[in-house]
Amino acid sequence: MNKHSLFALSVLVAATTAFSVNAAQAQNTRTAAAAAGYLSGGIGQDDAANMQREAKNYPLELEFVVKATPKDEFTADVHVKINDAHSQTVLDAVSKGPFFLAQLPPGHYRIEAIKNGQSKTRDVAITTGSHQHIMFEWIE
Repeated sequence: MNKHSLFALSVLVAATTAFSVNAAQAQNTRTAAAAAGYLSGGIGQDDAANMQREAKNYPLELEFVVKATPKDEFTADVHVKINDAHSQTVLDAVSKGPFFLAQLPPGHYRIEAIKNGQSKTRDVAITTGSHQHIMFEWIE
């Protein structure tokens, strides 16, 4: 094999590997659970910016923060459970970053967010065309 063929093969292998890794990451963050789809992430500036751009496409945006000194810090690994008005679970997942976007049909929901055994709940009404942003804060 000459130098040019070897170089071309190396580039092809590297590109295929990079595509496979990116596809696997995207598959891990976009998941459907029961009646609701979601996207979670936001670790690092690029991923946080991507989540902010995507937020407008989801009726529910959750943000997770831990109160700290000298300033608050984003947090991940938050267990998110969303129940509908009939107490049926429509989403049960763990957020991989400080932002969690949920695709929910119009209705009333109870959101439970659990971090290190501390549970926080919020009620939210999703209407057609609305975008709700809810921040959950914990004290460590």
